[in-house]
Amino acid sequence: MRLEGLLAQALEANKQLTALAERQQAEIVRLRASLVARDAELERVNAELTVLKRMLFGRSSERARATADSGGDHSGDGDAGGRPAGGTSTKRGPGARAGRRDYSHLPRVEVVWDFPDGGYCCPQCQTPFHRLGDYVTEVLDWVVTVRVAAHCRRRYRRGCSCRVPATVTAPGPSKAIGKGLVSNAFIAHLLTERYVAGRSQNSLVTGLARHGADLSAATLTGTCAAAGELLAPLEAAIVARSRGSWHLHADETSWRVFTPREDTPEGKGAVAGPVKWWLWVFLGPDTACFVMDPTRSGAVLARHAGIDQTTGQLVEHPDTGQDAGQDTDDGADGDAGDGADPVEGPRQLVISSDFYAVYSSAGKKADGLVNLYCWAHVRRYFVRAGDANPDQLAGWTAAWLTRIKNLYLAHEQLSAAWADSLTGGATSGAAGLEQARTAWDEALGVIDTARTKQKASPGLQAPARKALATLDREWDGLVAHRDYPMIGLDNNPAERALRRPVVTRKNAYGSRTEAAARLAARVWTITATAEMAGLNPITYLTAYLDTCGRAGGRPLAGPDLERFQPWTTTPDDLDAWKQPPRPG
Repeated sequence: MRLEGLLAQALEANKQLTALAERQQAEIVRLRASLVARDAELERVNAELTVLKRMLFGRSSERARATADSGGDHSGDGDAGGRPAGGTSTKRGPGARAGRRDYSHLPRVEVVWDFPDGGYCCPQCQTPFHRLGDYVTEVLDWVVTVRVAAHCRRRYRRGCSCRVPATVTAPGPSKAIGKGLVSNAFIAHLLTERYVAGRSQNSLVTGLARHGADLSAATLTGTCAAAGELLAPLEAAIVARSRGSWHLHADETSWRVFTPREDTPEGKGAVAGPVKWWLWVFLGPDTACFVMDPTRSGAVLARHAGIDQTTGQLVEHPDTGQDAGQDTDDGADGDAGDGADPVEGPRQLVISSDFYAVYSSAGKKADGLVNLYCWAHVRRYFVRAGDANPDQLAGWTAAWLTRIKNLYLAHEQLSAAWADSLTGGATSGAAGLEQARTAWDEALGVIDTARTKQKASPGLQAPARKALATLDREWDGLVAHRDYPMIGLDNNPAERALRRPVVTRKNAYGSRTEAAARLAARVWTITATAEMAGLNPITYLTAYLDTCGRAGGRPLAGPDLERFQPWTTTPDDLDAWKQPPRPG
């Protein structure tokens, strides 16, 4: 019995050891799986960190670079500044020009420099030198003058006994803000500096004080608010024009509004701190419309584009009184419209945008709404994939960038052929357009074949799979560009339009109140639309405020308002408003 008991104990101990070994083996398997998951997560985090560092500190992937195929190799020739031997300047970027610019249109002031005694004598015999002429050098001078303009209105007394007023006073300058402290030109400069240049109010107060004008922030705030009321009809006209466009570039960015909110847990009137609003931009053929809204929902797009939020369909817009659809022929016959003339039939609208779900959802629901997605956004996904894993994906990324570049070249050819077909002969125009369409189809076919083949590749890295998944998800909106050769492949115009508000947001952090935020959108709408027409915003705003002053300080309406709409004004006014403001 004693040996049997020992044997039983040994067998029990053996079972326990076996169970312990199995548990330890299972724990080892679990730990190995955890290590593999940790390594994968670490690789993902490192890839995202690399992409974020590249986005924050790296050079833009869309910036033009001097390459051998775009103008020759400039390395090794000329000095360090890029000027080749012989003194001939080279074009260093888009819009670059050789030589000094012409400044003859600027006011010219002569400043005479002479010796203290008005001449020069021989230092030995004191014989006066004869004047030989002048040695003239011209420099650009920057003079900022804040002055007090004293408008003296002549008064006259009656010298007869007729029944007329005993005294009369000559008319004075028109003032948009009747009892305001500043002139119309001052208001125009203030709005331009505040919103076009993106300066904060504190910067403006400090800058004016630096030039001797000690104005309070409250004075500038009240002046901007009063001017905003006068600009409201002009904004409404631009918004109506934008809502009637057949094509819109759309984008949005965040905006902070530091305002009390009544829906906070603290109760009515409690301050909740900064609130995240959204600034939307809608670019039409000749309008730039900015919309400030608390939400990023599709309701903003629906209101501006004329989409019924219940049915999701395009409707007759109440601001235009007619269908806002414009000629959006797919260009099959080379006569796709430029948006100038409305056509019969259901309303049509083309929206160029990024991949935000609001735009894609509207395009899926609304009949006649066409989404054109941004190829520049797709390109960034491939660039970021290469940045996330440069060792394995550098060549893969380079190949994809080449394919997208070839598609851009094919689209340029298609756009040029479409433009030629509108003015050229029927035979040559149609043949060139068909050839350009064939080139586009070939470039797009290369991309389609590559994405289909690579999606099935089992060993592709995760960043590459993500880029391909995005390309596949947005494919329909990307290939739709073939039917609209008059529209660019990307949404860069809308992104560039938002740069100015982004600069203002960086300098001023946002707006203090809701009214200030909407005023900012109003001024951006007016100034950006004016700049699209080539107008100088200071000259344009000054002329508008002068007209408001002559109307008794009231907002414009009727023919006076139509005069300041760039699409209805006269060529003489356009030429006058393109000039810089006159000195004094």
